[in-house]
Amino acid sequence: MSDVYAMGGRPEAIVLSAGLPPGCLPEDVDSIVEGLYISCGAYGVRLAGGDTVTSPGGYFFDVAIAGSVPPGRAVRRSGARAGDAVVLFGEIGPSLAGLSLLEAFLGPCGCGGPALPAPRFRDCAAAGGRVRAASAGLSVATGAAALRSASAGLAHIPHAAEMLRFIQRHLAPRAEPAGAGLLGGAEPAITAMIDVSDGLARDLRTLCEVSGVGAEIEAASLPVPEAIGEIFGLEGDALVDFALSSGEEYVLLAAVRPEAVADFPPGAAVIGRLLSPAAGIEISGSAGQRPLPPVGYEHAF
Repeated sequence: MSDVYAMGGRPEAIVLSAGLPPGCLPEDVDSIVEGLYISCGAYGVRLAGGDTVTSPGGYFFDVAIAGSVPPGRAVRRSGARAGDAVVLFGEIGPSLAGLSLLEAFLGPCGCGGPALPAPRFRDCAAAGGRVRAASAGLSVATGAAALRSASAGLAHIPHAAEMLRFIQRHLAPRAEPAGAGLLGGAEPAITAMIDVSDGLARDLRTLCEVSGVGAEIEAASLPVPEAIGEIFGLEGDALVDFALSSGEEYVLLAAVRPEAVADFPPGAAVIGRLLSPAAGIEISGSAGQRPLPPVGYEHAF
């Protein structure tokens, strides 16, 4: 598997190409641009230009991002070594939980894939209507205080604030950086890195294959919000596999020199260690050790 991907850069500007269908109104375009500027502001980048065309049906958008990385500081997928710690810089599970909630409240998205678990509510339709209404204004800029305010009228719905947060994580995920301090110095702490966009299980396997290493992951160390298990009635391996398959998280998964573990920023979790390739890729839990399940999104060309 080739290693053509690199991370560690700083985003600076984007260009946007947009296909707009017949019947698109000026106010629709205004809403799109407003959302784009909110997203740009969250990351400190600027909209540098782009183009618009007429679409024969439906909207489409193509975004290209330009950025920079200091010479020699690009972090690839191929630098991991046996003995490195496996670190997640954020939670896993919220994005798939958000999609599961949206399917329960709105109906299947028609994208195919395995059936998603349904939330355990006595009246899912009534709860869904209230949650949908509160979700309308969510964006990458919506913070914890705004989520609490949006859920203030939903106190009768268990885990309402967490449900809104999960829906936000699916509809408007915010990528969080690993921290510049881990990427600098004579010998950077991070030796290899990938973002969790296809699910932790699949993205970890990609990193291990490119670097030529094996891995052992501790299920108990995975940063999975407790509310996911309570909302969907999941526990044990079922909850672990749900979190391992959750894509579109855009948290960073990294191999880190073990002596640098103490320098991690808040929110980082050591979830395992890298081994020789002969060890394979396994996960250890209360029921013992098993191969990492083949879950997550698979790109097909």
